[in-house]
Amino acid sequence: MDGIILSIESSGDGGGAAILRGGEVQAEVEVSGPRRHGAELMPCIDKACLDAAITRSDIDVVAVNSGPGSYTGLRIGLSTAAAIGHALDKPVIGVPCFDAMVLQYVMGDDFDVELKRELWPVLDARRDEVMTARFEYENGEFTRATADMLIAPDKLHEQAARQAIVFGTGVGPYEGRFNADHLFVDRNDFALKPAGVALQAFRQLADVTDPAGIERKLVEPRYFRRVLAKTIEERANEV
Repeated sequence: MDGIILSIESSGDGGGAAILRGGEVQAEVEVSGPRRHGAELMPCIDKACLDAAITRSDIDVVAVNSGPGSYTGLRIGLSTAAAIGHALDKPVIGVPCFDAMVLQYVMGDDFDVELKRELWPVLDARRDEVMTARFEYENGEFTRATADMLIAPDKLHEQAARQAIVFGTGVGPYEGRFNADHLFVDRNDFALKPAGVALQAFRQLADVTDPAGIERKLVEPRYFRRVLAKTIEERANEV
């Protein structure tokens, strides 16, 4: 797709907005600190548009990280994306967090593109668990091999191939609990960027010729656990 994509990332502590045109990132603006999405997401979007020399009306597609991730952060990002899409009458698409993480990871300067490995992006799901999914990488391409799953860090090696790469913000909290004899645990800091969401959105839209034809539908969030995503009212109604 050759159109203009506005991407929104708010699933973790950081995030912000990016503008992508024709597969190239034109601008990226990040929030100033942890959990600043509520106050700064819209200013980030406006600044990204300004930096890319466009107006909101030029946007063809709004892409938003649909999770998994922070409950509050996802709600802010999804509601912002929905509001912009509605105001501009533009389609809104959800970008799975792990797919965007893997794309950003393999596009890093230090990544060996000659590798044939499994990739396991991990996020801290609390309760001594990480949420993750298995991806297969070969010949410069990656494919998702499983759905998102919750798993104890010290059990991940039972499902992963030897020397599978584990990376992401879920590594630090459980660093000593991954089986380093079986896995390659990348301890380098990793944070998903708005540009990573934009590039994955472009990948998802590779076969789209006219963005106006994209189905208008509500993007559903992908939470760590459904029970943690229930509102107080929803929980009260279950009693």
